[in-house]
Amino acid sequence: MTTYFDLIHGGIPLSGVEIIDLHAHLGPARFMHIPANDPAGMIEAMDLCGIDKTVVSTTVGIDADIVLGNNSMLEAVRSYRGRLYGACMVNGHYPELSLDELHRCFSEEKDVKMVKVHPFSTFCNIKDSRMKGIFRFASDRRLVVLVHTWLDNDLYGNQDIFAEIARDYPDIQWIMGHSGGPYGSQHAVELAQKSDNILLDTTLSMTPAGQIEFFVSEIGSERVIFGTDNPFLNPRPQIGRIGLADISQRDRVNIFSGNAHRLIDFSGSA
Repeated sequence: MTTYFDLIHGGIPLSGVEIIDLHAHLGPARFMHIPANDPAGMIEAMDLCGIDKTVVSTTVGIDADIVLGNNSMLEAVRSYRGRLYGACMVNGHYPELSLDELHRCFSEEKDVKMVKVHPFSTFCNIKDSRMKGIFRFASDRRLVVLVHTWLDNDLYGNQDIFAEIARDYPDIQWIMGHSGGPYGSQHAVELAQKSDNILLDTTLSMTPAGQIEFFVSEIGSERVIFGTDNPFLNPRPQIGRIGLADISQRDRVNIFSGNAHRLIDFSGSA
C-alpha cells in the first residue's frame, strides 16, 4: 500500500504487479470527444500507468457497424500483439450477422478473448429471442461475455435483466459492465451473491466512495474485474482506485490480473 501510494501520487507506473484491463474501447465516438483513441494512443496511456494487457471492443461497433468495428479490433490486436486483445461486438438486431462475426473473429484470431454486448446503444434487450444464438455460441465455448449494464431506466440491459440472462446461461462467465452504474453497487452485490457466474466490473467515471472495499467484503476479490473504459476515460484514476483501496495485496492482485487469468487463457498470445 505504501509503495503504491508513493507511485500513484508520483504519477509513476505501477511495477511488480501485472495489470489487465478487461473493459476498454477503441476509436472515435459519435457523441463525445475522445483524444488519443487510436491503438497507439491507448498503448501510450497503458504505459503511463503500468497496464500490461487490454481487451478492446470498438466504439463504432457499439451502435453503428459491428463488421467495421470488429475489423478495426482485429487490426489493432494484430498490430499490438501481446498488449491488445479483442472482444467481438454483436448486435441482436442482426442475429445471423452476429453469429457470422463470432465465428469469423474467434476462428481467425487467437487473441479474440471475449464477447461484448451493449444493449442500451443497440436498443436490443438482452432477453430478446434474437440473442439466443449469440449466447449459445458463448455458452458452448464457455466464453466471457461483457455486458453494459446501468440502472433501472435502462430498459434493454439493466441489472435485473442482466441477472436473468446470467441465470439462463450458467456456463458463461458474465461481467456486469459498470456494475450497474454509479448508484448500482448495492444491487450489483445482491445479484452477484445469488449467481456465481456474475462478476462485477470496476469501470466507472463517477465512483462511490468505498465501492472497491464494499465489493471485496461482500463477494470477495475473486469476483471483481478491473476495467477502465480507456480511451473514453483516462485509465490512471482507475489504477488509483484499486491500488489505494483498503484491501489486502492479495485482493489487489486478484482484481488487477489474477481474476483475468482465471477467466481467460492469455498463454501463447504474447
